[in-house]
Amino acid sequence: MKHYSPEMAQTDLMELLAAVHQLKETIVITPTDANDVHAAVLIPKSEWEALRELAFLQQSPLPTPPKRPVIETEWG
Repeated sequence: MKHYSPEMAQTDLMELLAAVHQLKETIVITPTDANDVHAAVLIPKSEWEALRELAFLQQSPLPTPPKRPVIETEWG
């Protein structure tokens, strides 16, 4: 994982996008005050989609249908 300042990321944006796309690298852009709360991350789109799907699947489970009573039937 590589770290860049916003200025360096802006200067090297095309190279960063190529690294993310071709090499599947993760790039962290951290403000010059080094406050990670305001950082941004560049990741491949496929990884972003996988993370979105995982977040969706980890949400509260789907409601289960109510159980119907079992009716015993005599045959023959």
